[in-house]
Amino acid sequence: MKKRDEVSYYQEIMDFIKTQIESNFLASDKPLKVYSKTGELRKGLQEIIRENGITSPSIVNFASQTPPLSLDIFTLVTDGTRFQLLIEEIKLLSSVGLTQLSQLIGYTIVARAKYGLLINVNGGESPRLTNLLLNDPDLLHTKQILLDGKEVTHCYGVMEWEPMTKNLIYTGHGPIGTMADLCGLLEKDFDTL
Repeated sequence: MKKRDEVSYYQEIMDFIKTQIESNFLASDKPLKVYSKTGELRKGLQEIIRENGITSPSIVNFASQTPPLSLDIFTLVTDGTRFQLLIEEIKLLSSVGLTQLSQLIGYTIVARAKYGLLINVNGGESPRLTNLLLNDPDLLHTKQILLDGKEVTHCYGVMEWEPMTKNLIYTGHGPIGTMADLCGLLEKDFDTL
């Protein structure tokens, strides 16, 4: 049997996350649309806009101002007017550590994405990262102050993808300990935005 590489997991993880978010908002009086892509962020957002006839000025302007940034997976969640961006950094390592978490944090800051998930396929966190997150849970919640004084809050989660069951295993660390946590945060965003 051929050994799979990291990229071969993107589609199943992307589909799982998209389905989880959509199903959480299906019965809502404000169902959200969820669009996911892999690859370069600016180009991918422009494709999502074009393919789905999105005309929301906030989304169109954001896409035009987004720096070119190659990502494993990104997900645009929108109510048709407002939006949030989730970046999913996928790894295929025996365990993920601070280096991989730092990479995700950097991507969310550059992209001005509110949410980020570090997902390790068939492997969890290193003992050092687990210890860091237990002793300093604030590492998974940051604020960025822009030049105009506006603040962007970033929330993160660290999870494991189990390829046999095609499901996420939750670590429970940080503001996005589970997909239900992410959906709860999104619900608050779209209630208050």
